[in-house]
Amino acid sequence: MTWRMEFYNARLGIMARYGVEAPTPAAAVVLGRSTLLAEHPVARGRRGTSLFARAERVGGQAEDGWVLYRIMRDPLIG
Repeated sequence: MTWRMEFYNARLGIMARYGVEAPTPAAAVVLGRSTLLAEHPVARGRRGTSLFARAERVGGQAEDGWVLYRIMRDPLIG
């Protein structure tokens, strides 16, 4: 099954769209996230994450700033 997904990064103000072939939505998210990180690698700072920065990530936002915005089956492929 082909899944279309969108990831959003509020810090960068961009949306990334990907299509992946996976049997379940959970497997599609894992594949989509690895594709996303290959295209938009995480820039690591010298310091660890501050307590304030960790608190800002509440709500499922990853350290890199990307969140899964939408996932759906590709209507053209099925």
